[in-house]
Amino acid sequence: MTHAGRRMMIAALGVTASEADAADAVQEAMIRLWQHRAELADAENQVAYASTAARRCALDIVRSRHHEVSVADTDVTNAPVDAIDARDSLAHLLRLIDSLPSPQREVLTLRHIEGLEIGEIQQQLNLTAGNIRVILSRGRATLRKQFEK
Repeated sequence: MTHAGRRMMIAALGVTASEADAADAVQEAMIRLWQHRAELADAENQVAYASTAARRCALDIVRSRHHEVSVADTDVTNAPVDAIDARDSLAHLLRLIDSLPSPQREVLTLRHIEGLEIGEIQQQLNLTAGNIRVILSRGRATLRKQFEK
C-alpha cells in the first residue's frame, strides 16, 4: 500500500472503526479522486487531500448506516447511554472540525484524527512547528466554544 493509501486507511479507520468499512471508504475515495483528478493535481498537499476525501467517504458510510437502522429495530435498553452520548458527541465534533477554516481543519485532522506528530505535519503542510502549534491552539479553542453551544 502506498503512503497515501495508508494515510487514507488510517483516516477512514478513525471514523468507522471497522476495517471493512474503512476499505470501502478508501475505495470510494479513490473513485472520487479519480473523477476529480484535476483538482487533486492542483492540491498543495495531495496526501492530505486524499486522506480528507477518505475520511469524508467514511463519514458518508457511517451516516448511511445510521439512517438505515430504524428506531423500531434498535433495542436501546441494551445500549449504554454513555456510549450513545459519546458517539453523538464524536459525530458532532467531526462536523465542527469540517466547518473550520482550511488550515485549522487540516492541522487538527492530521494531528488528532490521523495521529501525526508535529514533525510529520510540518513535512506534509510545509509549516513551521510554531505555526502548527498556534493553528492547533486556535482550532481547539474554536472547537471548545462551538462544542459548548
